[in-house]
Amino acid sequence: MASRQAAGARPGARFAQFKLVLLGESAVGKSSLVLRFVKDQFDDYRESTIGAAFLTQTISLDDTTTVKFEIWDTAGQERYKSLAPMYYRNANCAVVVYDITQASSLDKAKSWVKELQRQANENIVIALAGNKLDLVTESPDKRAIQEADAEAYAREAGLLFFETSAKSSTNVKELFTAIAKKLPLDQAGPRNMRATPRPGVDLRPEAPGTQGAGLSGRIATEQPLILAIVRLVMLRSSIAPGRQLLSNPVRQRIPSQWLSRAGASNRLAGRRFFADSKPPTTGGPTPVSPSSESSVPPETISKAAEQESKLPPSPPAAAPRKSGRFRRFLIYLILTSGFAYGGSIFLALKFDNFHDFFTEYIPYGEESVLYFEERDFYRRFPNALRHPNRLPAAPREEGKPVTIPSKSGLSWKVAEEHKADADSKKAAAAHEGQTKPAAAKPEERNAAVVKAKEDKASKHSTKETEPESEAKSPVSLDEPRKPAVSASTIELLQLQDGDDTVVQDLVKTFNDIVTVISADENSSKYSAPVAKAKGELEKIAEKIAAIRSEARNTAQEELNKLHATFDESARELMRQFEEVRSTDLASFREEFEAEREKLALAYQQKVNTELRHAQELAEQRLQNELVEQAIELNRKYVHEVKSLVEREREGRLSKLTELTADVNELEKLTAGWSDVIDANLKTQQLQVALDAVRTVVERAETPRPFIRELVAVKELAAGDVVVEAAIASINPAAYQRGIPSTTQIFERFRRVASEVRKASLLPEDAGVASHAASLVLSKVMFKKDALSEGDDVESVLVRTENLLQQGDVDAAAREMNTLQGWAKILSKDWLSDVRKVLEVRQALEVIEAEARLQCLRVE
Repeated sequence: MASRQAAGARPGARFAQFKLVLLGESAVGKSSLVLRFVKDQFDDYRESTIGAAFLTQTISLDDTTTVKFEIWDTAGQERYKSLAPMYYRNANCAVVVYDITQASSLDKAKSWVKELQRQANENIVIALAGNKLDLVTESPDKRAIQEADAEAYAREAGLLFFETSAKSSTNVKELFTAIAKKLPLDQAGPRNMRATPRPGVDLRPEAPGTQGAGLSGRIATEQPLILAIVRLVMLRSSIAPGRQLLSNPVRQRIPSQWLSRAGASNRLAGRRFFADSKPPTTGGPTPVSPSSESSVPPETISKAAEQESKLPPSPPAAAPRKSGRFRRFLIYLILTSGFAYGGSIFLALKFDNFHDFFTEYIPYGEESVLYFEERDFYRRFPNALRHPNRLPAAPREEGKPVTIPSKSGLSWKVAEEHKADADSKKAAAAHEGQTKPAAAKPEERNAAVVKAKEDKASKHSTKETEPESEAKSPVSLDEPRKPAVSASTIELLQLQDGDDTVVQDLVKTFNDIVTVISADENSSKYSAPVAKAKGELEKIAEKIAAIRSEARNTAQEELNKLHATFDESARELMRQFEEVRSTDLASFREEFEAEREKLALAYQQKVNTELRHAQELAEQRLQNELVEQAIELNRKYVHEVKSLVEREREGRLSKLTELTADVNELEKLTAGWSDVIDANLKTQQLQVALDAVRTVVERAETPRPFIRELVAVKELAAGDVVVEAAIASINPAAYQRGIPSTTQIFERFRRVASEVRKASLLPEDAGVASHAASLVLSKVMFKKDALSEGDDVESVLVRTENLLQQGDVDAAAREMNTLQGWAKILSKDWLSDVRKVLEVRQALEVIEAEARLQCLRVE
């Protein structure tokens, strides 16, 4: 894969690219919000978006992370809603915008949020943005949606929430930055940056400003092909042809109406031209004249055949011409590839997405695009390579001779001494700079020193009196040089480390004395004392330097001790500060959690109270409306009754009508009472049949079948679903053979209990010896009390017997059902009989309850 490595790009930088879609009602400010984010502009009179607009913007979260948004600005009109799934398909994040001055826009935003959560990407990041905050800031009365309500809804739905203003650029960058931070940036791998900086926005504080990117205003010329097709589909055709056009973006090629080369050659092969000889026809009928219907004479045929045989032979067939298909294919391929490559370069210079694809996957794509970008850069900035601080070289005139000054260059002549006073001052200044003494005032100079310098300067005054003509006269190269003036043999004192003021004063005084001595002709005899004094002064300077160094070291040690003490105190203070901060943080966190719980509880109570008040208000309003309607209907009914009564009074049959109405009412009352009597009679019959079944079941000494009684109950129920279900729940063997009574169950339990006790000590895989041992040991086992607890066989049997004596067959069956092993197997038949008895009892209780319910239903 091709890479775009910049000269100063960091190799570990991360680049992430995400698709962002804006949704919301029309005229809420989606396009203005995007325009402020991308180009930092705002237009008061912006037209509504048609279909969708596509823009890109790049932001830098930090020095190593860059996020690029592909922004889809959708239209909010209702007629474009069917195209919305195509826009937010595969979107990584979405911004749902509403107008805080219109309450209906929030309802529309909620529907968009539900649709995104239901149909969009599973991990999509959704942000709720309330736009036009500037209108509310100017006049708070225009706010229709409270910030707390919208924020509570966003928190409940798990959305990011911001109130923005595209006009004043409030919270616009913060909105997109929060979305970028919430996106999964850890999935973005390292990516080399582009050689030339892409347009984008840098949200860091040190960034100089923002820079727009993407395809901002030039929608008609710089949008991708698919958006142009979508625009055309939405404006000129319906949705279905638009989808068909999007699925087939390339128009199918219409088959050519010209004949192909193979078809043309086949048709030409079947034609005969005038230069070709006609082949002889054999076996065909003799041609007949249409007028006489007579055959051609044979002699004519023979002559024609002879003439035909005398014709010259046909020339040989020409060699087949080479088609040159490969050459034409190669030429067309080269031309097509060249045009395609050039067009791809042009598109790569215009669109960033195609630029990435072209430079990464096409050979030599990056070099080609870089070449054209450099040409465009040099065309726009022709003076880019010229240094701004470099002066242009002045052109030299042709033919002008180059002159060299007469006094330039080197010469063997000793430089003339002019202005001895100035030179002496410069020398004194040089000596003062070397020895670093403090500058003395002119009135403080010693008279002897001044006199010595004047005498030294008078020696050179004779050279100044020489005429200028002699100085200006040319000097012969053969003339011998004059010897230089001899310098003093006593050197001045110079100390490298003489920074102390006292030492500088001593050195200055000593140098003045040396200067006076050097001015004397007999200065050589003072050289030894001067040297000795110089040595003493140097020793004094060294002692002073040693004392200063020792004092400096002592002070440095004291400073180090003080620094160590200060560091220890600072660490102790920081430790105490950290402890206090941790304690305060814990207490603040607890207080925060407590306050948050209180606020949540208060808010929940407030919401519940408001909901209850709203519900009560709605119910009261509904009741008032119902009462008003009832009053109105009653008034109309009374009015109609009065009018009818007055009309009937005036008629002849008014009394007869009243009598007829009374008779009809009496008939209805009689019919109703007859229905009530029938229902009561039916219920009584059902109860009697049920008592008959219960008598057969409970009072029979031996099990008797109760099919007839049960059939009577079913017929009397007359299709009652509950009774039929209860009868169907009874085991057929129960009502065909009968069920044992409670006494029989108890007697059989005693027999089963004796057998169960004999096998109470048997394991599951017991043999003959185990049976014998269990039988013997069961005889000597102690009897347990009825109130004993435990899951052994004896305890279960005692509790079951006690329950049977109390008449609780259900609890006794449950106790016996807890047995395991051989005890469970031996009591299986007894449990089956008890289960049948309980099923029959339960069905009878259900039927009896249904009969009572039927009695209560009769009015």
